[in-house]
Amino acid sequence: MVALCGTNCAGCFALSWLSLLAFFLTEAWINLRRHGVATFATVFTVALVVGLWGAFALLVKGAQRWLLWEGAKLERLCVFLKPQADEQVAHRLQERLRRLPQVIAVRFVHREEGLRRIQQLFGDTVPLKDLIGHNPLPHALEITCRSPQAVARCAAILKKMPEVDEVAYPAAAVKRFVQLLGQVRRGANVFSLLLAIVAFALIHNAIRLSLYGRRNEIRIMQLVGATVWTVRGPFIAEGFLYGVFGGLVALAILGGLRWLGLQTLEAGYLRGALEAMVMDADFVQRALALAVALGTVSATVAALQLVKPQ
Repeated sequence: MVALCGTNCAGCFALSWLSLLAFFLTEAWINLRRHGVATFATVFTVALVVGLWGAFALLVKGAQRWLLWEGAKLERLCVFLKPQADEQVAHRLQERLRRLPQVIAVRFVHREEGLRRIQQLFGDTVPLKDLIGHNPLPHALEITCRSPQAVARCAAILKKMPEVDEVAYPAAAVKRFVQLLGQVRRGANVFSLLLAIVAFALIHNAIRLSLYGRRNEIRIMQLVGATVWTVRGPFIAEGFLYGVFGGLVALAILGGLRWLGLQTLEAGYLRGALEAMVMDADFVQRALALAVALGTVSATVAALQLVKPQ
């Protein structure tokens, strides 16, 4: 294409590369249709691997959503002010706490409201205020943090403030929750890495067998003067198409199984777990990116191994 205008302009250079890419994709599509059995086996391998990864990713997402839902109960803490702190001090502290990055909301609890809450716990049979003669409770602040992880950091900041007498929150439960969430995420990363290694080996072998069965075609192309990358290009494009088709098949199967489960399961834990396994745009993009990357990289490695320079 560059020779058409006799110059090395950027437009001609880009057009030549686009023409070469179109040639690779066209040849790859022809080869996919010509070798139906090998194409089906490779696409099925890609779909199987990506489907396993997708099922595991959805399970981890559902587990994390359940943990985060449970952890929402641990996002609150109560701050008891010192007895001498009046309402003005409490409101000033409330405004300061609202500016903390860990905090979502701060609610002022008057000492009278605190006494009414305790009275509700004991019932009306024992009038506490008449019994003790006065209200000994301090003013308090109820704080909602952004996450259980933020609760511990917020509590450490609050304990250093001179107006604060005591900070109450389930420290042991928060610590255990953070550890459990970290274990789930680390386990998911390790399993995903191992699955990616196994997936690469399976897809690479499938594509390698497909290319090895066409070694005579490769030899003929080399004999008629094709460059090494002209021969490799269609096979790499095949790997790209394997990834695209395999990823779409895997997503279709996962979506179909999830839809079938939601249609057949009644309200309960399993249905709730399926509802938490949302196949959103981010999940679809990651699944397709994984499938395309595995197919393209596997085909590239196989092409480099089987198509050698003359």
